[in-house]
Amino acid sequence: MSITLQNGTTLYEMYDGFSVSNEAGKYQLLLEGPATGTLGDEMTYHDLMNFSTPDRDNDLWSGHCAAAHDLRGGWWFNHCNRVYFNGRWSPELWNRPWTPTVKTGASVRGTTMMIRRN
Repeated sequence: MSITLQNGTTLYEMYDGFSVSNEAGKYQLLLEGPATGTLGDEMTYHDLMNFSTPDRDNDLWSGHCAAAHDLRGGWWFNHCNRVYFNGRWSPELWNRPWTPTVKTGASVRGTTMMIRRN
């Protein structure tokens, strides 16, 4: 996973294993091994979470993360998020793309999420 900042700097975090279960498993996220990179390991907060969308509340919060706070996108929310790439893309609306390293969408030029088959 990487974030490219407005100044051209790219920060990344890599995981030894990244997999997602099937529909019956609610697309649960499974991260393996230690994380390495320059972003910081905030994705682990979302490990073992089921994927939530505005019409499917699978998070642990008493509310509904995917429908709240103008997020309007799917993600592996826990008690909402520390990492979130799928929200409404606009600097003033996109909060906490990767906390604490990148706190606001205003500093982000783009994001990349890549998965390689083993």
